[in-house]
Amino acid sequence: MKITSFVLKNEIGDWVEILNFGARIMKWSTLIDQESRNIILGYEHLDDYLEDPFYMGAIVGPYANRIGNAETSILDTRIDLDPNQAPHHLHGGRQSLSNQIWTGVEKSGNSITLKCKLEDGLAGYPGNRVFSVNYHLSDDSCLTIKIQAQTDKTSIIGPTSHPYFNLAGFGNQHKGHKLQVFSEQYTKLDSMAIPTGEIASVLETELDYRQKRQLEAPEDKDRLDHNFIHSSSLSEQQAILTSPDDTLSLAVSSNYPGLQVYTGNYLSDSFEPQSGICLEPQFYPDSPNRTAFPYQHTNPDTVFEKVIKYQLLK
Repeated sequence: MKITSFVLKNEIGDWVEILNFGARIMKWSTLIDQESRNIILGYEHLDDYLEDPFYMGAIVGPYANRIGNAETSILDTRIDLDPNQAPHHLHGGRQSLSNQIWTGVEKSGNSITLKCKLEDGLAGYPGNRVFSVNYHLSDDSCLTIKIQAQTDKTSIIGPTSHPYFNLAGFGNQHKGHKLQVFSEQYTKLDSMAIPTGEIASVLETELDYRQKRQLEAPEDKDRLDHNFIHSSSLSEQQAILTSPDDTLSLAVSSNYPGLQVYTGNYLSDSFEPQSGICLEPQFYPDSPNRTAFPYQHTNPDTVFEKVIKYQLLK
């Protein structure tokens, strides 16, 4: 299957480029003062995505984020997953959705749907699973991502979108973004970024972003890779990111209960560390192993569906 890309356009000058490898968001260009600005980090050449270790713009999963010790259970049956971030499992392992060529492309107007089939046992996940992702770009600069999945065995499903945003424009100075996260709680982590199980308050901590504040890139307090807790309502914004020049903001909402905010601390090679910010709606990390966290397995008689909205505000 050939690796190729597709472009969605709206009536006000936005265009989004989608790659069929990993169903990735490659670019999102918008007009600011009549000048085009690409707000997505990515590679210049399609082939570079084949060796990408950073999940640039990809749909990640079957389960996004970390599963502790790369193991869990379903109906008392132990499930061993790919320990690709040894000893833990991250973003679906080395055979993640991000590393698949998605097929079944259906494009209509400013929408596109891509599909991906994963075999029973791939990376340790049970069930033959079919995933689909629909991207829709509206005329008010909202990119809606609808992710669906079905399985023939009870399985662990919870993918998300992993774009790195630089609202100053790819290639421009990224420092000075402002972040506001509408959350009063987060999941505490151990030294390897696995939840301890404790849900903690952000009040009077360095993780209190309830009021918009500037990210100081070199500061440890703003080196984020944390899950914030939300209400699972699409009508409520989870966070707003604002460009250093205050000309552009991006609001994210979703019916996922968590939002991972990641400031690109481990970027390297083609990308400067902290040169992009990920806002990833998701289940809490390690939820399949935490009965107190909001999560349920996907069964053969149900259709998994989550929606993510990235809304530009000018």
